[in-house]
Amino acid sequence: MLGYVSVHSMRCQSLLHMAMFRYKKDAAMKYSRILNDHFKSSSRSTQLHSPCAAKSTGMTYAGSYSGNSIGSSVTVPYNIPNITSACISITSYILYACDIWEKANALARKNTEIFAELSTATCALALNSSMTEEVRYARQGLQWLRREASTP
Repeated sequence: MLGYVSVHSMRCQSLLHMAMFRYKKDAAMKYSRILNDHFKSSSRSTQLHSPCAAKSTGMTYAGSYSGNSIGSSVTVPYNIPNITSACISITSYILYACDIWEKANALARKNTEIFAELSTATCALALNSSMTEEVRYARQGLQWLRREASTP
């Protein structure tokens, strides 16, 4: 019984992380395009951005970042670190979801019978299952657990 509750709790957490990722996916895609464009243009460019160039393009720059090469530096727009942080934050939802899901599956393998029966009675849960499917699955499992607990 404890195994079911643990697995169910972990799967629920995974599905919530996936829901958060899906909710913010469009922003992550936008940020990813911005970062890809930035890094493509900065790798093609051999010239250093100057404050004068920044004024002409309307970009605000954070200053210089010294690389490993002697005498080289790259000027980074202020928004790039913020966009990078936001992109990492959003994509971490999917990473956590996958990690927790894998751990839940490892626990479920120790108690396959109840999960196979639940999947047959409701639907097989997957990382892309809806919260409605999760609720149906949980209700059925809890109903069975209550019945089992009340049986002498």
